[in-house]
Amino acid sequence: MNISLDESKINESRTQLNMLTKNLLDALENDDRIKAVVAQQALTGTIATLWNAMEEIDMDPRTKAIPRLIVGWAINELPKEIQDPVNDGKIKRELRLFQKSLTMLD
Repeated sequence: MNISLDESKINESRTQLNMLTKNLLDALENDDRIKAVVAQQALTGTIATLWNAMEEIDMDPRTKAIPRLIVGWAINELPKEIQDPVNDGKIKRELRLFQKSLTMLD
């Protein structure tokens, strides 16, 4: 299936991901484990949904490799890492890197 990228949908998705990332960072900064887990689940779910939609887009595999790394981390690693507060520093660094990567879509 070949679906074109809609600029407004990209902007909407980027805004949503920025908000969800900020929510998770805020929860981690405030040491609120319950909110952190809820925010992580929201972020992971949204990334999984966006990835499923992205799979339908005809895109160069090399271009798709970068989002695939983010998706792998958000879906496979983040849900495990969030369970242990020892990982909070690492998670915050990864989230900030993710936020910076979102700005590259401008």
